[in-house]
Amino acid sequence: GFLSPRLLSILVAAPVSYCFFPEVHAVTPRPRNPAAHTIGGGTARTLTDPRMPPAAMDLEPIYCAEQISVPPDLADILKAYTKEVVRRQPEDMLEFSAIYFANLANVSGPAEDTVPPSVSQLKAVFAAVKGQTEMAAEEFVGVCVGAGVSQATIEQTFRLGEFAGDTVNPKEPLVLLLTMTDASFLGIVTSLFEVFGEEDTLSGAEFLGLFKYLTAKDTSVRAESVAALEAELDALAGKKLGFHEVNDLAAFHEIVDAGM
Repeated sequence: GFLSPRLLSILVAAPVSYCFFPEVHAVTPRPRNPAAHTIGGGTARTLTDPRMPPAAMDLEPIYCAEQISVPPDLADILKAYTKEVVRRQPEDMLEFSAIYFANLANVSGPAEDTVPPSVSQLKAVFAAVKGQTEMAAEEFVGVCVGAGVSQATIEQTFRLGEFAGDTVNPKEPLVLLLTMTDASFLGIVTSLFEVFGEEDTLSGAEFLGLFKYLTAKDTSVRAESVAALEAELDALAGKKLGFHEVNDLAAFHEIVDAGM
């Protein structure tokens, strides 16, 4: 997929305390019969996914190192998974793991359909919707398509953000679309200034509003850290800030380091 590792960590862990996906609902008590257990209830897949029959899990014995082929994404996936286990300390590891990886598959999606937007495309979208705090969702989608963002990518963004109503604050899906443009958290924050800023600058209040939405579901970001960042930004009230000014703030570095 094209979502950043940090964003994947935010999205796939959500069902433990709340759900970020409309198709995976709150965790229900687990039946003792694993074959009857659905992940989170609703329309989520069962643990006995027909696409992976039990026989597929039977591996031949490994006798030498040459037989081992490690998938290139395995280390990143296991690192993100391990961090969420350590953070959340789930009582039921099997249930947590089943939900986590089901949502990871959901978020990743078919890469051939969901094409990452470019920063220049998102700048064009924001220029067309600037000043609007609410607009028809259908109109927003039309603006995105007109700027060259793929329909499948927009649909996935609306699904992840649970934008189910007829109207939307255009900044919110734009922030989610922006997370698809860079693999690093710092790169995404840099792009906030490029897309939403004037000459790549924002007021402290403008940046804070966007940053709060960006990190709202990130379990590594503590409310105290955001409050500290807000206090530092308040001290710079009246000034236009670029990424480098924000990057010099101690509270911002604390938030970044917490997600490493």
